[in-house]
Amino acid sequence: MKRTQLPYPSEWMQLLTPFGSCFTNPQFGNFCQLTTAMVVSQHSSVCRWAGLFVPKHQSSLNDFLNSSPWDDSLVRDRLCRLTARRIHDTHLGIIDDTLSHHPYAVKMAHVGWYYDGLTKTEQKGHSIVTHGLHSRELGFVPFDLELYKKDGRSKNDIACAMIARTQRHARVPLYVVDSWYSNRHVLGAVRAHGAHYVTEIKSNRNVTIDNKCRYVREHERHIPVKRWTEARVNGDMYRYFQANAFIHSLGSVNLVFSQKHDVKTGTWSETYPLITDLLKLPGERVIELFVLRGGIEGFHREAKQQLGLEHYHLRNARGIERYLFLVLLAFVLLLLLGQRLLRRTFERKTIGELREHVKAACLTMLLHTAPRLTKEHIETTARALAYAL
Repeated sequence: MKRTQLPYPSEWMQLLTPFGSCFTNPQFGNFCQLTTAMVVSQHSSVCRWAGLFVPKHQSSLNDFLNSSPWDDSLVRDRLCRLTARRIHDTHLGIIDDTLSHHPYAVKMAHVGWYYDGLTKTEQKGHSIVTHGLHSRELGFVPFDLELYKKDGRSKNDIACAMIARTQRHARVPLYVVDSWYSNRHVLGAVRAHGAHYVTEIKSNRNVTIDNKCRYVREHERHIPVKRWTEARVNGDMYRYFQANAFIHSLGSVNLVFSQKHDVKTGTWSETYPLITDLLKLPGERVIELFVLRGGIEGFHREAKQQLGLEHYHLRNARGIERYLFLVLLAFVLLLLLGQRLLRRTFERKTIGELREHVKAACLTMLLHTAPRLTKEHIETTARALAYAL
Protein backbone atom coordinates (compact mmCIF):
# COMPACT_ATOMS: atom_id res chain seq x y z
CA MET A 1 0.00 0.00 0.00
CA LYS A 2 1.31 3.45 -0.88
CA ARG A 3 2.39 5.72 1.97
CA THR A 4 -0.06 8.53 2.59
CA GLN A 5 1.43 11.81 1.47
CA LEU A 6 -0.82 13.94 3.66
CA PRO A 7 -3.00 12.48 6.47
CA TYR A 8 -6.75 12.98 6.62
CA PRO A 9 -7.83 14.70 9.87
CA SER A 10 -9.98 12.36 11.97
CA GLU A 11 -12.65 15.03 12.49
CA TRP A 12 -12.98 15.46 8.72
CA MET A 13 -12.99 11.73 8.05
CA GLN A 14 -15.92 11.33 10.45
CA LEU A 15 -17.94 13.49 8.04
CA LEU A 16 -16.81 11.52 4.98
CA THR A 17 -17.30 8.03 6.49
CA PRO A 18 -21.14 7.94 6.10
CA PHE A 19 -20.59 7.92 2.32
CA GLY A 20 -18.32 4.85 2.41
CA SER A 21 -21.11 2.36 1.74
CA CYS A 22 -21.95 4.19 -1.52
CA PHE A 23 -18.60 3.23 -3.08
CA THR A 24 -16.17 0.40 -3.53
CA ASN A 25 -12.94 0.81 -1.54
CA PRO A 26 -10.95 2.28 -4.47
CA GLN A 27 -13.85 4.60 -5.33
CA PHE A 28 -14.14 5.77 -1.72
CA GLY A 29 -10.42 6.55 -1.71
CA ASN A 30 -10.85 8.74 -4.79
CA PHE A 31 -13.95 10.34 -3.28
CA CYS A 32 -12.08 11.25 -0.08
CA GLN A 33 -9.10 12.55 -2.02
CA LEU A 34 -11.12 14.75 -4.38
CA THR A 35 -13.42 16.15 -1.71
CA THR A 36 -10.63 16.92 0.76
CA ALA A 37 -8.28 18.30 -1.92
CA MET A 38 -11.06 20.61 -3.04
CA VAL A 39 -11.11 21.98 0.52
CA VAL A 40 -7.39 22.26 1.33
CA SER A 41 -5.90 23.20 -2.06
CA GLN A 42 -6.00 26.68 -3.58
CA HIS A 43 -6.10 25.06 -7.03
CA SER A 44 -9.02 23.42 -8.85
CA SER A 45 -6.91 21.12 -11.02
CA VAL A 46 -7.12 17.34 -10.74
CA CYS A 47 -3.49 16.98 -11.81
CA ARG A 48 -2.41 18.96 -8.72
CA TRP A 49 -4.79 17.11 -6.40
CA ALA A 50 -3.35 13.75 -7.50
CA GLY A 51 -0.22 14.43 -5.40
CA LEU A 52 -2.12 14.88 -2.14
CA PHE A 53 -2.99 12.17 0.41
CA VAL A 54 -2.46 8.83 -1.39
CA PRO A 55 -0.31 9.71 -4.45
CA LYS A 56 -1.83 8.41 -7.67
CA HIS A 57 -1.95 9.17 -11.36
CA GLN A 58 -4.39 11.94 -12.27
CA SER A 59 -6.21 9.56 -14.65
CA SER A 60 -7.58 7.72 -11.60
CA LEU A 61 -9.28 10.87 -10.35
CA ASN A 62 -10.41 11.86 -13.84
CA ASP A 63 -11.94 8.41 -14.38
CA PHE A 64 -13.71 8.65 -11.00
CA LEU A 65 -15.44 11.81 -12.21
CA ASN A 66 -15.99 10.94 -15.86
CA SER A 67 -16.68 7.22 -16.09
CA SER A 68 -16.54 5.39 -12.75
CA PRO A 69 -19.84 3.46 -12.22
CA TRP A 70 -20.79 4.83 -8.79
CA ASP A 71 -24.41 5.70 -8.13
CA ASP A 72 -24.75 9.49 -8.18
CA SER A 73 -28.33 9.45 -6.89
CA LEU A 74 -27.37 7.25 -3.93
CA VAL A 75 -24.60 9.63 -2.84
CA ARG A 76 -26.89 12.63 -3.33
CA ASP A 77 -29.57 10.95 -1.25
CA ARG A 78 -27.04 10.17 1.50
CA LEU A 79 -25.99 13.83 1.64
CA CYS A 80 -29.63 14.96 1.86
CA ARG A 81 -30.29 12.56 4.72
CA LEU A 82 -27.12 13.65 6.52
CA THR A 83 -28.03 17.32 6.15
CA ALA A 84 -31.62 16.81 7.31
CA ARG A 85 -30.44 14.80 10.32
CA ARG A 86 -27.71 17.21 11.45
CA ILE A 87 -29.50 20.52 10.84
CA HIS A 88 -32.87 20.77 12.57
CA ASP A 89 -33.73 24.48 12.38
CA THR A 90 -34.36 24.84 8.65
CA HIS A 91 -37.67 26.56 7.94
CA LEU A 92 -37.20 28.22 4.57
CA GLY A 93 -36.40 26.95 1.07
CA ILE A 94 -34.55 29.15 -1.44
CA ILE A 95 -34.08 28.53 -5.18
CA ASP A 96 -31.90 30.54 -7.56
CA ASP A 97 -29.43 30.03 -10.38
CA THR A 98 -25.92 31.26 -11.04
CA LEU A 99 -23.54 31.45 -13.98
CA SER A 100 -20.16 29.73 -13.90
CA HIS A 101 -18.13 31.69 -16.45
CA HIS A 102 -16.11 29.84 -19.08
CA PRO A 103 -15.47 32.44 -21.81
CA TYR A 104 -12.80 30.43 -23.63
CA ALA A 105 -14.40 26.98 -23.46
CA VAL A 106 -14.67 25.24 -26.84
CA LYS A 107 -15.24 21.53 -26.19
CA MET A 108 -16.80 21.75 -22.71
CA ALA A 109 -20.23 20.10 -22.62
CA HIS A 110 -23.37 22.25 -22.13
CA VAL A 111 -21.55 25.57 -22.31
CA GLY A 112 -23.82 28.30 -23.67
CA TRP A 113 -24.61 32.00 -23.59
CA TYR A 114 -26.69 33.11 -20.62
CA TYR A 115 -27.76 36.39 -19.09
CA ASP A 116 -25.49 37.35 -16.18
CA GLY A 117 -27.32 39.24 -13.45
CA LEU A 118 -24.09 40.83 -12.18
CA THR A 119 -22.82 42.32 -15.44
CA LYS A 120 -26.31 42.65 -17.04
CA THR A 121 -24.90 41.13 -20.23
CA GLU A 122 -24.81 37.77 -22.02
CA GLN A 123 -21.88 35.66 -20.82
CA LYS A 124 -20.54 32.27 -21.85
CA GLY A 125 -20.53 29.47 -19.32
CA HIS A 126 -22.69 27.02 -17.38
CA SER A 127 -26.02 27.93 -15.83
CA ILE A 128 -26.45 26.13 -12.49
CA VAL A 129 -29.73 25.90 -10.57
CA THR A 130 -29.35 25.65 -6.78
CA HIS A 131 -31.82 24.77 -4.04
CA GLY A 132 -30.98 25.35 -0.39
CA LEU A 133 -32.44 25.78 3.08
CA HIS A 134 -32.08 28.64 5.51
CA SER A 135 -30.88 27.65 8.98
CA ARG A 136 -31.07 30.08 11.88
CA GLU A 137 -27.80 28.62 13.21
CA LEU A 138 -25.78 28.21 9.99
CA GLY A 139 -27.40 30.56 7.48
CA PHE A 140 -27.85 29.22 3.95
CA VAL A 141 -27.28 25.46 3.58
CA PRO A 142 -27.18 24.15 -0.05
CA PHE A 143 -29.35 21.08 -0.47
CA ASP A 144 -29.49 20.37 -4.20
CA LEU A 145 -27.76 21.53 -7.38
CA GLU A 146 -28.26 20.78 -11.06
CA LEU A 147 -26.67 21.85 -14.34
CA TYR A 148 -29.06 23.43 -16.85
CA LYS A 149 -28.47 21.61 -20.14
CA LYS A 150 -30.93 23.07 -22.69
CA ASP A 151 -32.16 19.52 -23.29
CA GLY A 152 -35.87 20.33 -23.20
CA ARG A 153 -36.12 20.77 -19.43
CA SER A 154 -36.46 24.40 -18.37
CA LYS A 155 -35.07 25.91 -15.18
CA ASN A 156 -38.62 25.90 -13.88
CA ASP A 157 -38.81 22.13 -14.48
CA ILE A 158 -35.53 21.68 -12.59
CA ALA A 159 -36.79 23.84 -9.72
CA CYS A 160 -39.99 21.77 -9.43
CA ALA A 161 -37.99 18.52 -9.36
CA MET A 162 -35.74 19.96 -6.65
CA ILE A 163 -38.76 20.93 -4.54
CA ALA A 164 -40.11 17.38 -4.81
CA ARG A 165 -36.73 15.82 -3.87
CA THR A 166 -36.25 18.15 -0.92
CA GLN A 167 -39.72 17.58 0.49
CA ARG A 168 -38.93 13.86 0.76
CA HIS A 169 -36.18 14.62 3.26
CA ALA A 170 -37.13 17.91 4.92
CA ARG A 171 -40.63 19.33 5.21
CA VAL A 172 -40.08 22.92 4.12
CA PRO A 173 -43.09 25.14 4.98
CA LEU A 174 -42.06 28.24 2.99
CA TYR A 175 -40.13 29.01 -0.21
CA VAL A 176 -38.49 32.28 -1.25
CA VAL A 177 -37.64 32.75 -4.95
CA ASP A 178 -36.92 35.67 -7.26
CA SER A 179 -39.06 36.90 -10.15
CA TRP A 180 -37.73 34.27 -12.61
CA TYR A 181 -39.48 31.51 -10.64
CA SER A 182 -42.63 33.49 -9.71
CA ASN A 183 -44.86 31.58 -12.12
CA ARG A 184 -47.70 29.10 -11.85
CA HIS A 185 -45.41 26.17 -12.63
CA VAL A 186 -42.98 26.64 -9.71
CA LEU A 187 -45.33 28.28 -7.21
CA GLY A 188 -47.94 25.62 -8.03
CA ALA A 189 -45.38 22.94 -7.12
CA VAL A 190 -44.75 24.74 -3.84
CA ARG A 191 -48.48 24.79 -3.03
CA ALA A 192 -48.89 21.17 -4.12
CA HIS A 193 -46.48 20.14 -1.35
CA GLY A 194 -48.43 22.07 1.27
CA ALA A 195 -45.91 24.92 1.44
CA HIS A 196 -46.25 28.69 1.01
CA TYR A 197 -44.18 31.22 -0.93
CA VAL A 198 -42.73 34.73 -0.85
CA THR A 199 -41.49 35.99 -4.19
CA GLU A 200 -40.76 39.07 -6.25
CA ILE A 201 -42.77 39.78 -9.40
CA LYS A 202 -41.83 41.82 -12.45
CA SER A 203 -43.10 45.37 -12.82
CA ASN A 204 -45.01 44.48 -16.02
CA ARG A 205 -47.07 41.76 -14.33
CA ASN A 206 -50.83 42.32 -14.53
CA VAL A 207 -52.32 42.63 -11.04
CA THR A 208 -55.86 43.49 -9.94
CA ILE A 209 -56.24 45.79 -6.93
CA ASP A 210 -59.65 47.25 -6.00
CA ASN A 211 -61.16 45.82 -9.21
CA LYS A 212 -58.58 47.65 -11.36
CA CYS A 213 -56.28 45.51 -13.48
CA ARG A 214 -53.00 47.23 -14.32
CA TYR A 215 -49.30 46.59 -14.60
CA VAL A 216 -47.66 46.54 -11.16
CA ARG A 217 -45.71 49.71 -11.99
CA GLU A 218 -48.97 51.47 -12.89
CA HIS A 219 -50.45 50.64 -9.50
CA GLU A 220 -47.33 52.03 -7.83
CA ARG A 221 -47.86 55.43 -9.44
CA HIS A 222 -51.26 55.70 -7.75
CA ILE A 223 -50.00 55.09 -4.19
CA PRO A 224 -50.29 58.31 -2.10
CA VAL A 225 -47.08 59.23 -0.27
CA LYS A 226 -48.86 59.17 3.09
CA ARG A 227 -49.92 55.53 2.54
CA TRP A 228 -46.31 54.24 2.72
CA THR A 229 -45.32 52.66 6.06
CA GLU A 230 -41.74 52.80 7.34
CA ALA A 231 -40.21 49.88 9.22
CA ARG A 232 -36.75 48.69 10.23
CA VAL A 233 -35.80 45.23 8.98
CA ASN A 234 -32.51 43.61 10.05
CA GLY A 235 -31.04 47.02 10.84
CA ASP A 236 -32.02 48.64 7.53
CA MET A 237 -34.87 51.08 6.97
CA TYR A 238 -37.60 50.15 4.49
CA ARG A 239 -40.92 51.60 3.52
CA TYR A 240 -43.78 49.63 2.05
CA PHE A 241 -47.34 49.73 0.82
CA GLN A 242 -49.43 46.60 1.33
CA ALA A 243 -52.62 45.56 -0.48
CA ASN A 244 -54.78 42.53 -1.20
CA ALA A 245 -54.48 41.70 -4.90
CA PHE A 246 -55.43 39.13 -7.50
CA ILE A 247 -53.19 37.60 -10.18
CA HIS A 248 -54.90 35.51 -12.84
CA SER A 249 -52.50 32.57 -12.73
CA LEU A 250 -52.03 32.55 -8.95
CA GLY A 251 -55.27 33.76 -7.39
CA SER A 252 -55.48 36.04 -4.34
CA VAL A 253 -52.13 37.29 -3.06
CA ASN A 254 -50.72 39.62 -0.44
CA LEU A 255 -48.87 42.33 -2.46
CA VAL A 256 -46.15 44.44 -0.82
CA PHE A 257 -44.45 47.33 -2.64
CA SER A 258 -41.10 47.75 -0.86
CA GLN A 259 -38.30 50.32 -1.03
CA LYS A 260 -35.00 50.37 0.87
CA HIS A 261 -33.59 53.61 2.29
CA ASP A 262 -30.08 54.56 1.14
CA VAL A 263 -28.34 56.18 4.11
CA LYS A 264 -25.58 57.72 1.97
CA THR A 265 -27.87 59.53 -0.47
CA GLY A 266 -30.90 59.88 1.78
CA THR A 267 -33.16 58.52 -0.97
CA TRP A 268 -35.36 55.47 -1.44
CA SER A 269 -34.38 52.66 -3.80
CA GLU A 270 -36.36 51.42 -6.76
CA THR A 271 -39.54 49.57 -5.84
CA TYR A 272 -39.53 45.79 -5.39
CA PRO A 273 -43.06 44.32 -5.65
CA LEU A 274 -43.29 41.22 -3.46
CA ILE A 275 -46.17 38.75 -3.23
CA THR A 276 -47.04 35.91 -0.88
CA ASP A 277 -49.97 33.53 -0.52
CA LEU A 278 -49.91 34.23 3.23
CA LEU A 279 -52.65 36.84 2.99
CA LYS A 280 -52.39 38.16 6.54
CA LEU A 281 -48.60 38.33 6.81
CA PRO A 282 -47.45 41.86 7.79
CA GLY A 283 -45.50 43.82 5.18
CA GLU A 284 -42.30 44.09 7.23
CA ARG A 285 -42.32 40.31 7.76
CA VAL A 286 -42.70 39.73 4.00
CA ILE A 287 -39.66 41.96 3.41
CA GLU A 288 -37.69 40.23 6.18
CA LEU A 289 -38.32 36.80 4.66
CA PHE A 290 -37.45 37.90 1.13
CA VAL A 291 -34.17 39.46 2.33
CA LEU A 292 -33.10 35.97 3.49
CA ARG A 293 -32.89 35.00 -0.19
CA GLY A 294 -29.53 36.77 -0.28
CA GLY A 295 -27.99 33.80 1.52
CA ILE A 296 -27.95 31.76 -1.69
CA GLU A 297 -25.95 34.49 -3.42
CA GLY A 298 -23.42 34.24 -0.60
CA PHE A 299 -23.15 30.49 -1.24
CA HIS A 300 -22.55 31.04 -4.96
CA ARG A 301 -19.85 33.61 -4.19
CA GLU A 302 -18.09 31.47 -1.58
CA ALA A 303 -18.30 28.30 -3.69
CA LYS A 304 -16.71 30.12 -6.63
CA GLN A 305 -13.97 31.80 -4.61
CA GLN A 306 -13.21 29.00 -2.15
CA LEU A 307 -14.15 25.66 -3.74
CA GLY A 308 -13.68 26.03 -7.51
CA LEU A 309 -17.27 26.39 -8.69
CA GLU A 310 -15.95 28.83 -11.30
CA HIS A 311 -12.56 27.39 -12.28
CA TYR A 312 -12.99 23.78 -13.38
CA HIS A 313 -11.73 22.47 -16.73
CA LEU A 314 -13.63 19.25 -17.30
CA ARG A 315 -15.15 18.54 -20.72
CA ASN A 316 -17.32 15.48 -20.11
CA ALA A 317 -20.93 16.24 -19.07
CA ARG A 318 -20.97 13.51 -16.45
CA GLY A 319 -17.67 14.67 -15.00
CA ILE A 320 -18.88 18.28 -14.82
CA GLU A 321 -22.08 17.29 -13.03
CA ARG A 322 -20.20 15.14 -10.55
CA TYR A 323 -17.65 17.87 -9.91
CA LEU A 324 -20.39 20.43 -9.25
CA PHE A 325 -22.07 18.03 -6.83
CA LEU A 326 -18.79 17.50 -4.97
CA VAL A 327 -18.47 21.28 -4.60
CA LEU A 328 -21.89 21.32 -2.94
CA LEU A 329 -20.98 18.31 -0.79
CA ALA A 330 -17.69 19.89 0.35
CA PHE A 331 -19.52 23.11 1.25
CA VAL A 332 -22.11 21.24 3.34
CA LEU A 333 -19.44 19.21 5.14
CA LEU A 334 -17.58 22.42 5.97
CA LEU A 335 -20.80 23.83 7.43
CA LEU A 336 -21.27 20.68 9.52
CA LEU A 337 -17.66 20.96 10.69
CA GLY A 338 -18.31 24.61 11.55
CA GLN A 339 -21.40 23.53 13.51
CA ARG A 340 -19.25 21.18 15.62
CA LEU A 341 -16.61 23.85 16.24
CA LEU A 342 -19.27 26.44 17.11
CA ARG A 343 -20.78 24.22 19.77
CA ARG A 344 -17.34 23.45 21.16
CA THR A 345 -15.68 26.86 21.04
CA PHE A 346 -18.67 29.27 20.61
CA GLU A 347 -16.74 30.83 17.72
CA ARG A 348 -18.36 31.10 14.30
CA LYS A 349 -16.01 30.55 11.34
CA THR A 350 -16.35 31.50 7.69
CA ILE A 351 -15.95 28.95 4.89
CA GLY A 352 -12.44 30.29 4.24
CA GLU A 353 -11.52 29.87 7.91
CA LEU A 354 -12.94 26.35 7.95
CA ARG A 355 -10.81 25.45 4.93
CA GLU A 356 -7.74 26.74 6.75
CA HIS A 357 -8.77 24.71 9.81
CA VAL A 358 -8.87 21.47 7.77
CA LYS A 359 -5.57 22.27 6.05
CA ALA A 360 -3.91 23.07 9.38
CA ALA A 361 -5.15 19.77 10.82
CA CYS A 362 -3.68 17.87 7.84
CA LEU A 363 -0.29 19.58 8.17
CA THR A 364 -0.25 19.17 11.95
CA MET A 365 -0.75 15.42 11.62
CA LEU A 366 1.99 15.32 8.99
CA LEU A 367 4.44 17.13 11.28
CA HIS A 368 3.71 14.67 14.07
CA THR A 369 4.98 11.87 11.80
CA ALA A 370 8.04 13.82 10.59
CA PRO A 371 10.52 12.40 13.14
CA ARG A 372 9.85 8.90 11.79
CA LEU A 373 10.38 9.90 8.14
CA THR A 374 13.60 9.83 6.17
CA LYS A 375 15.15 13.00 4.80
CA GLU A 376 14.41 11.88 1.23
CA HIS A 377 10.75 11.27 2.01
CA ILE A 378 10.42 14.67 3.70
CA GLU A 379 11.94 16.39 0.64
CA THR A 380 9.65 14.48 -1.73
CA THR A 381 6.60 15.32 0.38
CA ALA A 382 7.56 19.00 0.59
CA ARG A 383 7.88 19.28 -3.19
CA ALA A 384 4.56 17.50 -3.77
CA LEU A 385 2.72 19.67 -1.26
CA ALA A 386 4.21 22.87 -2.66
CA TYR A 387 2.79 21.91 -6.06
CA ALA A 388 -0.58 20.61 -4.83
CA LEU A 389 -1.47 23.20 -2.19
